[in-house]
This record gives sequence, C-alpha cells and structure tokens, in this order.
Amino acid sequence: MSQLDDLRPVEKRRVLDLVNEAGLDVSDWANFSRGSKYAASNPKYCYEWAFIEPGRVVILNLWHAKLYERRGVITWSDNVREWIRRHPGPGPMAIWRKRAEVVDGAIQEAYKKALPIRTIINDGKMRKATDPYTQRTSVQRRLLDPLPWAVSKYDKQTGQCTLTRGELIKGSVDQFDVSPDGNETPAERISIQSTGFKRDALLRAAALRRANGLCEFCSSPGFTRSDGTVFLETHHVVPLSEGGSDSADNLVAICPNHHREAHLGSGAEVIRETLLKWLKRKT
Repeated sequence: MSQLDDLRPVEKRRVLDLVNEAGLDVSDWANFSRGSKYAASNPKYCYEWAFIEPGRVVILNLWHAKLYERRGVITWSDNVREWIRRHPGPGPMAIWRKRAEVVDGAIQEAYKKALPIRTIINDGKMRKATDPYTQRTSVQRRLLDPLPWAVSKYDKQTGQCTLTRGELIKGSVDQFDVSPDGNETPAERISIQSTGFKRDALLRAAALRRANGLCEFCSSPGFTRSDGTVFLETHHVVPLSEGGSDSADNLVAICPNHHREAHLGSGAEVIRETLLKWLKRKT
C-alpha cells in the first residue's frame, strides 16, 4: 500500500475538532444563534476551505482525490487564483469564489512567511468545480494529516503553486532537535527551556526551511552533521521572557556563534535591531 493510500481518511471527524487539533482558537465558533452546543455547525466557519492564524500556521481543506504521489512524495498542485478569474459568476459561484480567495490568501501567507501548512484531508463525492448546480459535495470521511505541509513552489505572478507533504521536516535541524549527546531526538518530544516557555515545533521547522541552511544574520552556512542535515539554531529576536511572541515574525534561524552573541554579547542590541528590520522586510 502506498503512502497516499495510507493517507485516505477512514472516519469522518468534525471540522471544528480538526481545526482545534491543528492549534487554532475555535472559541468564536460558538458565537452564533444556535449556541455553543452546535458550534461545529456554525456556517461562518464550517464550510470554509482555509483557516489562518497570521504569522503562525495555515490550515487548508484538500481533497484526497486531488493529491499525487511520486517516488514517495505526496503533493498538491493547482492555481486557485486562475480558477477565481475564470469563474466570475453570481449565486453559488460567488460564495465559492470568496472561499477560494481565502485559500489564495492563505497560500500567499504561508509562502511569504515560510509557515507550516496543516491539511484536512477530505474524501467523498466532489461537486464539479465548474458547475455549482450539479450534485452537492458530500464529504464522507475527513482527517487531519499529522505531518505538516509547505509551499514548495509558488509563482507570485500567476498564483500557480505546489504544496508538498512533510517538506518542513527535511533538511535542517536546530538545538531542540538534537540531544546533548548529539543524537536526533524523537519527533514527538516537547522542547521546553528552563524558563518554561514552550516552542512551536512547526514554526521552528518553518524558520529552518526559510533559512535554507544559511544564518539569517550573517549568511554563513550552518555546519553539516554526519547524517547530512544542516545545523542552525532557532532564536526569538525579542525573547519570550521579555514578552516576545512565538510567531514567524519573531523567529529566526542563525548560526550558533551569533545566537550566543545575541544573548550574551556586547553587540546583542545591534543584532536584535538588525534582525527585526530584516524580519519586517521578509514578513
């Protein structure tokens, strides 16, 4: 059985629960006429195709039938912006277009800020994308993919993009991925420093992917480990202990030397100001 077959949902879970599992606040779902008991059916949210927490994570609804696998790599490729352009019609098409615009904005957010993408995989009967009056879409099964996805290709001019499953967990590691003896730690490990602050593993992976093996302060390459991965250290420019956020616009991947200097050196303030200006341009 292929990885794509393994990814096919076998049960139908509520969108509310999956969005919550992916880490987004769903408390507002209860704010509608039927009350909190029926929060999962809030039409403001339950029919949406994408959910965004700016600077942290993007969640997309994808159809299993639209996924492809080649040499063990699962991808999704489409041009949502082109679909929007070709379907300007009124009625149900206008609702679809609004939802598609949110998807396009979510993909742009993920690409621009190197954010992780969590995907809700749907399986069932799809209504034709060109005709909203055909048989209604029927989702029979859905699940939240446990692995993050990423924008691996994106044309800013046309909107054509490719999303790749597991893209964020390949290539580089940071200080929270490696134990004191130098071995890689299990993926499920929760990384907590002595201050007690919890770091979001997906955001750390996104910063490493954005850095592409180069220190985001001095542009020097990180060192290569024996397994071929590149080591850099993730760093909150404004420390969490000073009220800094665990978000894409406050997290960088830098070389160990500049990481230590950013915390202990006489030039720490210059490093902070330089990185904040750089992040502002990037995000």
